[in-house]
Amino acid sequence: MAKEIERKFLVRDNTWRGQDGGKHYRQGYLSRVKERTVRVRTTGEKGFINIKGMSVGATRSEYEYEIPLADAIEILDRLCERPLIEKTRYRVLNEGLVWETTSSRATTGD
Repeated sequence: MAKEIERKFLVRDNTWRGQDGGKHYRQGYLSRVKERTVRVRTTGEKGFINIKGMSVGATRSEYEYEIPLADAIEILDRLCERPLIEKTRYRVLNEGLVWETTSSRATTGD
């Protein structure tokens, strides 16, 4: 079982843009209750299902598995809560560390 540690920071400006072309994601939630989230997403030619447990301090259990792209698209189109989320995740190198930043928008999923 993997453990996720997520921290969020406010980015002051856009000087990081242009380092990376970004990776586009389309995602939706099957469950968003306090005890767990279940998410399906696509990126490129791959689909994934992701399950996260409740946060305990700064960590939470996380499980992610690749699923067939066609299944992920069908789940997103037919089963996920609305709105769906489309986002682009950028990887930025700064002082020897790799940071990730995301721009996102909600969509109707149609």
